[in-house]
Amino acid sequence: MNKRLITLLSSALIVLLTLTACLEKEAETQSASSEGSASETSNKKFTWKYSTIYAEGSIQYERDKRFKELVEALSNGQMELELHPVGVLSDAGQLLDTVSEGTIEIGGDWPGTWSGRNTAFSLLGTQTGLTAFDYIMWIEQGGGRDVYNEIYGQYNLVYFPYNAPSNESGIRTNEPIRSLEDLKGKNIRFVGTVQERVLQKLGGNPMNVPAHELYEAVQRGVIDGLEFAGPAGDRAMNFHEVTDYVAAPGWHQTASVTGVMINKDAWETLPDHLKNVIEVASKTTMFETTFKELYMDAEASAEMAKAGIEVNFYPEEDLEKVQGIIGDVLDELAVENKDFAKVLDSQSEFMSDYAEYREMQKPWGFGVNSDLFKR
Repeated sequence: MNKRLITLLSSALIVLLTLTACLEKEAETQSASSEGSASETSNKKFTWKYSTIYAEGSIQYERDKRFKELVEALSNGQMELELHPVGVLSDAGQLLDTVSEGTIEIGGDWPGTWSGRNTAFSLLGTQTGLTAFDYIMWIEQGGGRDVYNEIYGQYNLVYFPYNAPSNESGIRTNEPIRSLEDLKGKNIRFVGTVQERVLQKLGGNPMNVPAHELYEAVQRGVIDGLEFAGPAGDRAMNFHEVTDYVAAPGWHQTASVTGVMINKDAWETLPDHLKNVIEVASKTTMFETTFKELYMDAEASAEMAKAGIEVNFYPEEDLEKVQGIIGDVLDELAVENKDFAKVLDSQSEFMSDYAEYREMQKPWGFGVNSDLFKR
C-alpha cells in the first residue's frame, strides 16, 4: 500500500471517529433533555377549574367535594381542583360545552342532562330497569366504561362515573297521586328522554326545571309536582316543606349515574400517575358516596313518615302498564338514534348474561329475607 493511500485512509478514519463521537454526544444530550422534560412533566403541578351542575349544599355537590378531596390527597398536592357550584363558572345547561371547549378542565354532571343533544346520554344517566348494582357491574365488568367514553368522546371529553344512586323517592305533589290516571294533565318536573316520553304517553306534561329552581317552582304552583332524587337528596333540597304527598315507587328512575367529564386535551397533558389518581379517586368516590347516600335515604324515609308525608303506591296493574310503555319507548328511541341503540344493546347484553344468576336469587336476593330482621 503506497504512502498516499495510507494517508487518505488514516484521514478518513479520523473523520469517521470524530463524527461518531459527535453523534454519540448529541444522542446523550437529547436523551438527557428528554429525561429532563419527562421529569418536569411528571413533577409539574396542575391546577384545574372545576364546575358542576349542582348547587352548594345539595347531596350531589358533596360528591364533587369528595372527589376533589381525594384527587388532591392522592396526588400529594400535585393536582389542585378549584371547585365551584353551578352558576359561578358555568350555567348547568352549558357545562358540557364549557368543558368540551377547554374553558374549564373538569365538570361534575348527570349524563341525562345532555339527552337533548344525543338521546344516548339518557341511558348513561338513568335506566328504568337497572338497579344501582347493575349499573356499577355494567360499568366495571360489562364494558360500560368504554361506552361512556365513546359517547362523551364525541364531545372531546373523557368520563369517570363516581356515584350510582338507588331508586328515587317518586313524584312529590300537593295533591295525591294514587294511580297513573291521576297523572293526566299534571305539569310535572321530569328529566330524561325516556322518562319524558313515558309521562307524555300517560297524559302528563313533563317540565324541564333546573334543580336549584324547583323549590320555588312547586311552592308557587308553576309545576304540579316534581321528581328529583332519593329521599335524602329531596330532604337536602327541603322539598318536604312545599309538598305533602309522594307517589311510589319511583318507576321513572330505578337507579342513575353521575360523574365527572374531563376535557380530553387537558387529560392528555397529565402524566400516567395522575391519570391513575383520577381513576382511583372516581372509584373511591363511587364506593363511599353511593353507600353513604343509600343509608341516608333510609334515614330520610323514616323522617318523612314522622313528618306526616303521605306515601301512596301505584296498583300493581299500573306498574305492569308502565313497564310495557317503557319497552315501547326504548324501542322507538333505538330506531331513531344508533348511539342510543348501541348503549341499549350493551346494557341489554350485560343484563342477559346476568339473568340466569339473577333469577336464582329471587325472591330472597331482592328483599324477602329482610322479614327475618323485623322486630
